[in-house]
Amino acid sequence: MRLTLIRHGEAGDDAPRDEVRSLTLRGRAVVTRVGRALRRRGGDFTLIVSSPLVRAVQTAEIVAAAVDYGGRLLVNEALVPEGRVSRAVAWLATLDGEDSIALVAHEPILSSLAGALLGVDRFPALRKGEVVRIRLPDGSGQPGELRWRIDPETGTRQAP
Repeated sequence: MRLTLIRHGEAGDDAPRDEVRSLTLRGRAVVTRVGRALRRRGGDFTLIVSSPLVRAVQTAEIVAAAVDYGGRLLVNEALVPEGRVSRAVAWLATLDGEDSIALVAHEPILSSLAGALLGVDRFPALRKGEVVRIRLPDGSGQPGELRWRIDPETGTRQAP
């Protein structure tokens, strides 16, 4: 399975609650650049799943449009910023029939999830708009392999 972790773009601070903060114009521009980069790098997702927070859903919608994703966008509570990694890993295990999944979420859940899937104690925090691609072995229980990252500022793919 190919797993693509995407951190949401920059959000404004003008909302009354964190859950409803939306992307800024700059955040939208960065996510659009990242979406185009994903299209060039094989963003043929069979499933896109987002945190329920507005900025993550908006990011998922922009990425889905950029890669011509034709499926439904799913929302999962396991992807909230302070979510439990064990819950997210267990949920991912139920998706073994999916070929290429994109998860759009926040820090610290994304770096914690990446660390758990790669079998490392600590994985660097993803910057806003950053993308990380991980190859997960099929059902072997072995750690995944970090394949590449996309820099949110340039839209370029970088080696792990």
